[in-house]
Amino acid sequence: MKNILSLFDWTGTWAEPYAEAARSTGEYDVYYFDIKDGMDINDFSVEFLIEEMGIDEVHGILAAPPCTDFASSGAQYWKAKDADGRTEASLDLVYQVGRTIEFYQPKWWALENPVGRLQKLIPELGKPWYFQPWEFGDAYTKKTGLWGDFNKEGLERLKTPVDPVRACAAGSWLMQLGGKSERTKELRSETPKGFAQAFFETNR
Repeated sequence: MKNILSLFDWTGTWAEPYAEAARSTGEYDVYYFDIKDGMDINDFSVEFLIEEMGIDEVHGILAAPPCTDFASSGAQYWKAKDADGRTEASLDLVYQVGRTIEFYQPKWWALENPVGRLQKLIPELGKPWYFQPWEFGDAYTKKTGLWGDFNKEGLERLKTPVDPVRACAAGSWLMQLGGKSERTKELRSETPKGFAQAFFETNR
């Protein structure tokens, strides 16, 4: 059994191909951790993960920590967030992901965030590998960075680009989503399905 940790994946889209394989072949066991389910990554400890959850080994880790305090789209708020502690709290989540990776030493891991300042705030992450949804068959734009130890070459080979649909003057249909509701945030942050499938096929 290959254990997969899916962190901050409330929609479950990124890990869904692994969950489907778990249902059909039993090859994987997928563990979802998201604050909306009452599963706070800040509570991770050896006792919790191994003794309570029984996760003694991990094959792969998917992590999509909240991007609100890092994305370039909200750069006008960075100064205020730096001052009131919101940036530090978000960075703590990313560092907790790093500690989890260091503890389990999985075969592969990937951390996702949109274009922004994450690599500047945590330079040890290195340079991200960028992708667009339309490169994997989903006809919209949302440039996203991926850090980690995963099969980049395989993903490049599986690209099946399509023409992105221009839904509004700003481009992607994501730009039409207004408001600050949780549902809006979920739609904006959901992993493109085509990319999720390609990632699964190249990181088994």
